[in-house]
Amino acid sequence: MIGVSFGAQWSQMTGSELAAGFSADWINIATTIIPFALLQTIVIPVSLYWAWGHESARRLWTLALASWLINCAITAGYHFPIVWTAMQGGYSPATITGVVDTWVLVHWVRIVLGYLTFHLALQATIRGRANN
Repeated sequence: MIGVSFGAQWSQMTGSELAAGFSADWINIATTIIPFALLQTIVIPVSLYWAWGHESARRLWTLALASWLINCAITAGYHFPIVWTAMQGGYSPATITGVVDTWVLVHWVRIVLGYLTFHLALQATIRGRANN
């Protein structure tokens, strides 16, 4: 969502607009994304637990959990600190454009991990259902 929506919007802003708009957009983004992220953080481990007796499904759920945790680590270690610094006014209009451009570029890694997590979870569900 962010890469193709807000990312496109942010790339069209001047440094001054971006310094004001980047952190302001996070209220809307956080209220839509965080509930789904929390849901995944609960559902994937529970699904792994339920699939523990099915080796092929368990392996896929383990890989899904690993890709989700990598995604969470990137978020916590890279993306969130930048957002927090922007929310505190820590970037000047001259520097925020480059920071956000890189932020969006690294975000595409998270998109790939998100699709990978979804694919692995879907395959795990299919295999788990086939084993029942």
